[in-house]
Amino acid sequence: MSPLDAVRRRFRHHAWAGRTLVRVLEAHPVPEALRPFAHALAADRVWHRRLTGADTAGLAIWPTLDAAACRTLLAATTSDWRGFLGGLDDLDGTIQYQNSQGQPFESSVADVLDHVRLHAAHHRGQANAALRAAGVAPPALDLIVWARTPTAPRL
Repeated sequence: MSPLDAVRRRFRHHAWAGRTLVRVLEAHPVPEALRPFAHALAADRVWHRRLTGADTAGLAIWPTLDAAACRTLLAATTSDWRGFLGGLDDLDGTIQYQNSQGQPFESSVADVLDHVRLHAAHHRGQANAALRAAGVAPPALDLIVWARTPTAPRL
């Protein structure tokens, strides 16, 4: 498997984990779980826009979203990533951007793609911890769970 194909595969897991979590949040809309998940989704959108050179001004980094809005944003970002990764020829290259405080940075495309998934995994973990604290069984979102589930939906 090429490095680019491996990234695409990991983003299929990323999308599945989001869909799996949003189903639980729709049934159990725990605010303390929705907050970190909404942030992860918003950050996905910001990073996609940075990679494509689109404007990120005015995008909320910590939006307050209900489960339905999370599902809508997840669907949009999943589609965005599918298109971006489908058109990507390699992982070389860098992007220049400003963070949410306006500080300029330059990062490799590969590092940004890794960051997107790891950042989201961190906040999905926070959401799962909040679900557990509220008495709700959190979903298993691990890559290995996805990989060994032949019926897991793909991107």
